[in-house]
Amino acid sequence: MEYKRITLDYNSLEPYIDNKTLDLHYNAHYKNYTEKLNKYLKEQNYNYKYTPTYLAKNIDILPKENRDEILYNLGGYLNHSLYFYNLTDKKKEIPIKFKELINKYFTSFNNFKEEFINTANELKGSGYTFLVLDKNNNLRIINMSNQDIPYYYGFIPIMTIDVWEHSYYLKYNNKRNDYLTQIFNIIDFDKVYNLYIIATSQ
Repeated sequence: MEYKRITLDYNSLEPYIDNKTLDLHYNAHYKNYTEKLNKYLKEQNYNYKYTPTYLAKNIDILPKENRDEILYNLGGYLNHSLYFYNLTDKKKEIPIKFKELINKYFTSFNNFKEEFINTANELKGSGYTFLVLDKNNNLRIINMSNQDIPYYYGFIPIMTIDVWEHSYYLKYNNKRNDYLTQIFNIIDFDKVYNLYIIATSQ
């Protein structure tokens, strides 16, 4: 799988995410999941003809005894890919069409933000909080533990916030709520809405 390079300068997300956290998160954690995933896939003589999302939805194409490690690292790869993709170093207005969509499901953007943060704070231990499309193309906010993948359960993720401690502890210590509140300032909702359009047009 491709280790997706980001073009963000490590100082560009200050003061919301510090440069040391971004560097370690991206160049250690994300890279490690990517390299381990490729290692395990090569051991299976995997030919990479399927997309990572296809593999997440159809993990049974691989031998049962090898699925756990592959699925775990595939989750680390996919979840981090979406997380970093969602971030922006440019202040942007929330697209009107996205606001209208959010209003339909959550009454207002502020209610959506509050529900997302509350859901993320309820997550026990490590994991991610996602905005997903369910099988009926309805928007939902869900938690996934560790490196569980929404695709595996029939959901299509369009936004995520990583709530593993390595994503915020150096700056925020144990104040997860502060991190969750601040990171909303650097989420690119143009990209989130674009992923929604792609998912609903398939």
